[in-house]
Amino acid sequence: MTPRDRRLKSDFDRIRNEFLNNPYITVEYETREGSYPERYFIKYRVNGLKLNKDSSSKTKKVEKINNHAVEIYLHIDYPRMKPLCFMKSEIFHPNVRKSSPNDICTGDYWAPGETLTDVIYLIGEMIQYQNYNVNNPLNGVAAKWAKENANMFPVGNQDLRLPEIQIDFKN
Repeated sequence: MTPRDRRLKSDFDRIRNEFLNNPYITVEYETREGSYPERYFIKYRVNGLKLNKDSSSKTKKVEKINNHAVEIYLHIDYPRMKPLCFMKSEIFHPNVRKSSPNDICTGDYWAPGETLTDVIYLIGEMIQYQNYNVNNPLNGVAAKWAKENANMFPVGNQDLRLPEIQIDFKN
């Protein structure tokens, strides 16, 4: 098994266990026979924002939405390079490109020690505006709006990480 295959297996095993009963995050995946998943489809049930249809170029009106879809692709250079993340549902966020391919910037730096589980949690925090970056945006309009409306954040307060179950073995 190659180092990459070991990492894909490790990510797969961790994700299956981590998100099995998570009420806010559902993970599906695409597999090829004889290999571990390279493509994951994540559904988030948390508050995020999208532009309201009444918005104009001068006035931005947003509305809360609570269903979001993301695709994560583990390309051939993963984990040496960060995974490719794409927003598949509508969102208004500084770190999500508005035009196709609607990629998500999960940070300026990547370390191979970061896990796919960490990325999935990070994107959920980003959707809720618990984590966002207006200094290096993919969507300049959303970044300008976020700077002007920082008092509105976060728009969601869900802690996506479920507490570990503590088992008390008393005699």
